[in-house]
Amino acid sequence: MARIIVEPAASDTDPSDSFVKALKVLNESGVKLRSGTKLVSKYAVIVVEDPTRVVEHLRAENIAAFVEP
Repeated sequence: MARIIVEPAASDTDPSDSFVKALKVLNESGVKLRSGTKLVSKYAVIVVEDPTRVVEHLRAENIAAFVEP
């Protein structure tokens, strides 16, 4: 399992907007989210089994995301 960090689209954007958009994209792609997926004050954390596939889906929708090192 891996944690993916989803950042807001711009510094003045509410991080919840990016989180909701990311969840919608992943749900439509059939990605199963794991325990620990959450929205925190400045970014969102998405926990999944296959981080490479998830990051590809998110980036295709212009959602800034990276696998937590």
